Amino acid sequence: MAWIPLTESMGRVLQSMDGVPAAQRTGRIDGVMVKTFTKHADQRGYFIEQLKRGDLDDDGRPFLPDQPFAQMSRSLAYARGGNPPELIKAFHWHRRQWDYWDIVQGNARVVLVDLREDSPTAGRIQTLILGEHAPKMVAIPPHVGHGYQVLDLRDVILNYYVTEPYDPSDADEGRIAWDDPRIGFDWRIDNI
Repeated sequence: MAWIPLTESMGRVLQSMDGVPAAQRTGRIDGVMVKTFTKHADQRGYFIEQLKRGDLDDDGRPFLPDQPFAQMSRSLAYARGGNPPELIKAFHWHRRQWDYWDIVQGNARVVLVDLREDSPTAGRIQTLILGEHAPKMVAIPPHVGHGYQVLDLRDVILNYYVTEPYDPSDADEGRIAWDDPRIGFDWRIDNI
């Protein structure tokens, strides 16, 4: 697969991040939405509504995009342990596609980077914990870099819904190295 190259404006955002400590660029990213699930449990198990028309995010905003979902996929990331755990899948981004991530097994730290030059949060990093211990879904807009890190010794299964079907002849997928020094994200996990 050929990855799409960074745009000039995305390169300028990455350059503006270079040398500014990531801790000073951490916070919420404009347009990223989080929906915390309600788990309906009894002695037989539980039920969670993942997505439905009319859903609101945790801030009361419409969670679903105007366009319908185009594809649902699943990804498995093997747990390896360590500090940081050896498995980090980051960063990728899309030109047109929204991603809706739901980690249904295991736990992961999701890391987002705003690469949109015209965004009020350009260059900002947002982190979230998603998984069995934090049942949430995150909506990731186009041009927001995203990736995740397995946090425990269980494999992570990520279900994700996207607004554009995958087309190998016009793949809407760009890559940035997980350890890109301009982003400068510290993947270590602090022990107290």
